[in-house]
Amino acid sequence: MKKIFRGYYKLTDTEIQEIWDNGFISLDTNVLFNIYRYSDDTRKELIRVIKKYASQLWLTNHSAFEFHKNRISVISDQIVIYDETIKTFTKLENDIIKNLKTPHLSKIVLKQFEKTIKATTKDLEKKKTFYKKLLLNDTILATISTVFNNKIGDGFSSEEISKIEKEGEERYKKKMPPGYKDNDKSENKYGDLIIWKELIKKAKTNKKPFILIIDDVKEDWWLRTYGQTISPRQELSQELYKETQQLFQLYTPDRFLEFASKTEAVKQETIDEVREIRIEDYLSYYTNNDFPNQLYSTSPIGELIKTNDYLSNISEYKLTDDIAKYIKASDKLSDIYQSNDFLKRLEAYKNLGVISKNWTSNSLSDILKAKQLYSNLGNLKSVAEIQNSFKTVSENSLVDAYLKTKRKDNDNKDDNTEN
Repeated sequence: MKKIFRGYYKLTDTEIQEIWDNGFISLDTNVLFNIYRYSDDTRKELIRVIKKYASQLWLTNHSAFEFHKNRISVISDQIVIYDETIKTFTKLENDIIKNLKTPHLSKIVLKQFEKTIKATTKDLEKKKTFYKKLLLNDTILATISTVFNNKIGDGFSSEEISKIEKEGEERYKKKMPPGYKDNDKSENKYGDLIIWKELIKKAKTNKKPFILIIDDVKEDWWLRTYGQTISPRQELSQELYKETQQLFQLYTPDRFLEFASKTEAVKQETIDEVREIRIEDYLSYYTNNDFPNQLYSTSPIGELIKTNDYLSNISEYKLTDDIAKYIKASDKLSDIYQSNDFLKRLEAYKNLGVISKNWTSNSLSDILKAKQLYSNLGNLKSVAEIQNSFKTVSENSLVDAYLKTKRKDNDNKDDNTEN
């Protein structure tokens, strides 16, 4: 069975080491883009480590094309970021020093503040100038070009691209990875699929496994469940093995550096900064896309589990103490919700610290009625709502509070209608 469905089985340590020793290593476009976002020290350290694997490096033609096509935009974005940050510090300086409405500071503190602001602004201006110079003389591009010299794939013909895009239409309808999360893009919506097809072609031609270093956060690359990143999507591993009899491993840049550090000294500061940039990307993506929709569910425990999934995208190691506390009891809470036993649920809330252990009720029937109303209408969707319902509403008037809230909502709707 394993031989037929190899992609659905976890890689052994021996197989992973085999991939590192004999496979080729490829980088996703976003990994190349993020090199521009790192500090000088981190950029140099990352490139130094990558060079150690020079004989194994190989870049897909499509990744290289997208990198060259959008490189200027990435640099321009950095200039804008530094420019906006400088404006923020300048405004802060004006507000504190020149605006008489602000609280008065002692002369010593004021001088220290002004000195710090000027030094910070000067450093930011220096970095902004660095990026502006890159527009005319891109030293980072020169370095990347040298690293990947004669290590770029041939790519596909126009006819082959058209065929892949047509296949992509059907794959995306079925949510078959990779790339279906880009289905709403107006441009390069099949980019991930084209890259994947290039990797399969390379693995088949060279009869080698491979490592893909990727900064993509989306579920169409990663298999995640209950807060854990398990592996690359199993459909990808199965597709690759079926067509090439080869294996592959997926790494984020920081995890790649951590694994590389087993045999090659890597500065911890570099790993930390690379991880921080990844976190920023995840926060940005989930804030603008999946997270608001994934956060809510028909029960608080559903929210907690999905929140944990989200946090696992940000960091595979660090959960906030509160979320970790909730997730540890997730199985127990799931059973409680299925049983719909409010007394057990109430006790669980107390044990988890969602509500005070001292919270009592003299009118449990009213609370049960209110909770039933909330559950039926799907309004109890977050831990915050649970907490607010217990903290801000008196013990025996949850029903009244609920009805008042509904009346207020209806009044607001009426006002909007009139406007």
